[in-house]
Amino acid sequence: MSTKLQANALFTDHMVLQRERGIPVWGTGTDGVTVTVRLREASAQAVVRGGEWKVTLPAMQAGGPYELTVEAGEDKLTFRDVLVGDVWLAGGQSNMEWRLADSLNAEQEAAAADYPLVRYYEVPRVAYDDGQEHAGAWAVCAPETVMQFTAVGYHFARKLVGALDVPIGIVGCNWGGTSASCWVPEEALASDPELRVYIDVYKEKVSQLDPETAKKEEDDYQAALDAWVRRESEGLKGTELGDFPWPPPLNERSFLRPNGLYGTMLRKAMPYAIKGFIYYQGESDADRPHLYDRLMAVMIEQWRQDWGDASLPFLFVQLPGYADPYDHDGVNWPLLREAQQRVSERVPNTAMAVILDCGEENDIHPRDKRPVGERLGGIALREVYGRDVACYGPFFKSLAIVGSKAIVSFSHAESGLVSTSGEVLGFELAGEDGHFVKADAAISGSTVVVSSPDVAAPAAVRYAWASWPTATLYNGLGLPAAPFRTSI
Repeated sequence: MSTKLQANALFTDHMVLQRERGIPVWGTGTDGVTVTVRLREASAQAVVRGGEWKVTLPAMQAGGPYELTVEAGEDKLTFRDVLVGDVWLAGGQSNMEWRLADSLNAEQEAAAADYPLVRYYEVPRVAYDDGQEHAGAWAVCAPETVMQFTAVGYHFARKLVGALDVPIGIVGCNWGGTSASCWVPEEALASDPELRVYIDVYKEKVSQLDPETAKKEEDDYQAALDAWVRRESEGLKGTELGDFPWPPPLNERSFLRPNGLYGTMLRKAMPYAIKGFIYYQGESDADRPHLYDRLMAVMIEQWRQDWGDASLPFLFVQLPGYADPYDHDGVNWPLLREAQQRVSERVPNTAMAVILDCGEENDIHPRDKRPVGERLGGIALREVYGRDVACYGPFFKSLAIVGSKAIVSFSHAESGLVSTSGEVLGFELAGEDGHFVKADAAISGSTVVVSSPDVAAPAAVRYAWASWPTATLYNGLGLPAAPFRTSI
């Protein structure tokens, strides 16, 4: 470990520090040396022990720009253009990682992205501990920088800045293709009778690999990936481009291994003071939808524990529509969405943004990220900041059976219910046998009346229950109804 005075990689020029709570600052140095950290009129000191130091500055109100200094003897670090505001950690997989540059209307969005109060830091993507130091840097949102921001995080931050007029920092900590199990410590998975399957399957796979085979798999995959990137750079598309090579091989250095990125990335962001989490993930866990709500609950509890605050807001995105080619029965994504809603209902201080209408049938990466970030932002304004913001579409509330009709009531339907196509599509009805059939549906105030000539005695209703559903129910604010099913 270097004995030179250093602050953690998260502390750079242009950073945003969390307002209204203690501000941890930490780093490395020479044992026995006293480190003094100053921000505005506040200062804090710590003695370097075991090569490490940490101080906590007192809570401050939003403001800036300021300078933050770190001094030890003759060594001094100065960080400039420091703002105090709200910091949100943006976790998940590729749809959170997705950059503005690759999103819909990227050029127009970037040209208008003059938001100096929005700042972005990306935790370096490190698959395994290679002993190297990996540094990032805070970037100020501007047309020339914003293309590399997470698109969802950018639109989220822009929504908050517009409403709150305080600095907003986004810490990107995500990696495409990852299961939520990649972001949870091994002991949290191994100690759970159901979740230990993630560890067991991985360890069984790795135990069967000899180093030579593992190296060949890595080399072959890298060659296939390089060839695909080269073809894409040449402008090839469709069959000429070919499918993106996936999945990469699973081994002890793979970024897909359970627990791995928790240690190599997430822990690198701890305990940087934050306001809460935003999260977009689930695609890579659709093969185990029955475990997902449990996995999420464990992950959220762990992250809150790591940041020392059991009530940190956790706002996340429900999966949109997508015709998953690997889900031949078309049930995994509906089940995954249902598990996500259970998390929002059962885990305190969580909330879910419904984006059923934001998907693309044959692309797991929808290009239009603006409504995703804006809906998360609206939820934050309502649930975290206490603003009177309408941010939810209709959610199932209750079911009443009247003769041969099922009457479904919804919450968040005060503005009325509407169909985007004239017809209300997406509802199915079942009798006691549990066999669902396509049903007729009609809006009546804040309810939908569902019936079918094939179901004389309805017992259950479901809506948008498919990977790529035809679903047309919205409220009067233009927000889509969440998918649901009722039990028999």
